[in-house]
Amino acid sequence: YWWRGPRAGYDASESGAEPTNWGSFFGGPAWELDAATGEYYLHLFSRKQPDLRWEEPAVRQAVYEMMRWWLDRGVDGFRMDVINLISKDPRLPDGHPGPDGLGDAGPFVFGGARVHEFLQEMHREVFAGRPPLLTVGETPAVTVEEARLFTDPARHELDMVFQFEHVNLDQGASKWDVRPLRLTDLKASLGRWQAGL
Repeated sequence: YWWRGPRAGYDASESGAEPTNWGSFFGGPAWELDAATGEYYLHLFSRKQPDLRWEEPAVRQAVYEMMRWWLDRGVDGFRMDVINLISKDPRLPDGHPGPDGLGDAGPFVFGGARVHEFLQEMHREVFAGRPPLLTVGETPAVTVEEARLFTDPARHELDMVFQFEHVNLDQGASKWDVRPLRLTDLKASLGRWQAGL
């Protein structure tokens, strides 16, 4: 997992002591204090789902072992949650603050420098040499061009992706700011993705 001590000059019990200003995609800070260690762990989503530190080879091998275990039991593939967020900028710098004062982690977590390396390694370690199966990657904020990289059969990464562009079409400044959906926008988005892939 991603563990960090409090921000320099702060005690862990103080407000604003989180290692970075990142906000969770589910609301609130992306860091949770662990009272037993006095350190924070990163959770870009739920506090019950700490982010794995994929940069650690032992973590990747443990994930691959679990995946092989399921394949050996007959599953036909995997749906991989927010898979384009597994490679993070290891500096974990502060993000640009939003209206809630929390920083945007997006530039430091979406499509990180090693994401394609990790997925290609996963293919070699888990899927290569097995009967045909299906891998679907949830890839928020991905572009059509990036999706092509993830799904290019010659690259051995993912078979398919799903993204959320169409889900965001009725949003204003935030996902909580809902506006009327224009059907023509939905048709244009879905059509562009179908043609692009």
